[in-house]
Amino acid sequence: MNRTSENPICQNCKKDFTIESEDFNFYEKIKVPPPTFCSECRMIRRMNFRNERSFYKQDCDLCKKSVIAMYDPASKYKVYCIDCYSSDKWDPFEFGKEYNFSEPFFKQLDGLLKAIPRRALYQDFAVNSEYTNQIVHIKNCYLCFGGHHYEDSSYCAQNFYLENCLDVDFSSNCEFCYESLYLRKCFRVRFGYYSEDCLDSWFIYDCRNCQNCLGCTGLRNKNYCILNQQYTKGEYEQKVKELKLFNQESLLKFKNEFLKNSLLFPRKYANVKNVINSVGDNLEQVKNCKYVFSVSEAENVRYSFFIPYGGAKDCFDLDHAGVGTTESCELHSGFGNNRVMFCTRVYYSHNVEYSDDCYNCEYLFACAGLRKKSHCIFNKQYSKEEYEVMVKKIKEHMEKMPYEDKKGRIFKYGEFFPMDIMPFSYNDSVVCEYFPLTKKEILENGYKYKEPETKNYKPTIFPNQLPAIKEANKEILKEIIQCEHAGDCNHRCTTAFRIIQNELNFYKILEVSLPELCPNCRHMGRIEMLNPPRLYHRKCMKAGCKNEFETSYATNRPEIIYCDSCYKQEVY
Repeated sequence: MNRTSENPICQNCKKDFTIESEDFNFYEKIKVPPPTFCSECRMIRRMNFRNERSFYKQDCDLCKKSVIAMYDPASKYKVYCIDCYSSDKWDPFEFGKEYNFSEPFFKQLDGLLKAIPRRALYQDFAVNSEYTNQIVHIKNCYLCFGGHHYEDSSYCAQNFYLENCLDVDFSSNCEFCYESLYLRKCFRVRFGYYSEDCLDSWFIYDCRNCQNCLGCTGLRNKNYCILNQQYTKGEYEQKVKELKLFNQESLLKFKNEFLKNSLLFPRKYANVKNVINSVGDNLEQVKNCKYVFSVSEAENVRYSFFIPYGGAKDCFDLDHAGVGTTESCELHSGFGNNRVMFCTRVYYSHNVEYSDDCYNCEYLFACAGLRKKSHCIFNKQYSKEEYEVMVKKIKEHMEKMPYEDKKGRIFKYGEFFPMDIMPFSYNDSVVCEYFPLTKKEILENGYKYKEPETKNYKPTIFPNQLPAIKEANKEILKEIIQCEHAGDCNHRCTTAFRIIQNELNFYKILEVSLPELCPNCRHMGRIEMLNPPRLYHRKCMKAGCKNEFETSYATNRPEIIYCDSCYKQEVY
């Protein structure tokens, strides 16, 4: 018999949330209890397990060479360089331990995670790309994070198949693009947002198959347009020349005009394409999905964020995961899995629970760092029969002796890792990008907070002293540029930054001015243009339309929001 919907109180935010009848069916199917945290708090908890951009210098705990690592040396984790971690110089079974039924499960799991080596950075198939993290198939790149197949790019995050791009996020199949968000198949686009098949354009929003356009919103199959007005080729080229976009002051002036002008045009309630019976935002080729964000090629998925191409099926609560994953839940970062629950960085595995950084495994419970293993608990080998008996006992023990954190939150079987045992502070992890909190709020919520390190950089040049791009030469590479924010922001500002040679070459090719903000502040500026992974019930703003929908545009936003049919009438 199907359970009806229920509205329990979230342990974390203390607000009620809905567990639908279909949710109960899924939890019964994979044999896990229903959640005690709401979907947003569950997402926050998983994201807290991912650090991309915060780097620390420390020595490899095996070979002792100096390395760049994502772990704060004060966090007490054992860190190996990528070469040592991938070698046969250590055995993860050396860290195995017997289960202790007199101690809470999560306390023991924390001990294992701190004892076993962790790799300094997550890079696979990386060539000449030392300062990159959480990334696969990358060549000649600098400060790129998340996604796969980058080449000759810098300061990019969560992309696929980029070449010669800089300051681009959540995009795919692009080349020579700059300061952009959610582009698809674009070439030489600067300041482009949510656009496809465009080239040689500046400041475009929601454009398709456009070229030589400037400051345009919602255009289709257009050429030589400025602020949605049609010009001839000669008129367009003259206007662009007069605007002097290579000058920073002129560029910012036009950017503000573009952003103001874009608010005059209606926007679709969600950025969705080829979607069937689904609710969320930034979706492509999804079916029967609810409360999902930045998801592609998925079916029957709920409460998830950033599932790239290759998708997932019959899953709940994934983030930075998918690519063929089925019947899994509460998984942070993992591909090609089946029945993987409450895990981080588990790949191509089957029936794995409460494990971290395991590959090509099956039937694991509370393991870390294993490869091609089966029937293991806390990195100890068991027979099939022993494993099944022991896992049942541990789950019963998790019920009888739950873990309680300092905020009184109770963690039994069926809960993801408690915030107490996260390897990263809230403000070091990606969660602060999508759910920003002040120091006071972080601490009040019982999350970890790390005091930002004092930067002792002494700027040699200030933003208002930067040369025009046509005049900039190799001397600029020697300068320490003060960030315009100078640390007075919530963007993890580095206070100062340098220009590298490839970056300078790029600016000259695209004729864009030198940046006045550090890479972190530029990235956060783009993220602030990305609607948060949160939905609001609203009505279409077209006069006379009675359609209602779920949208990531909050009710106090200035944008004009239309339903799908009204939007299409307006645009096409």
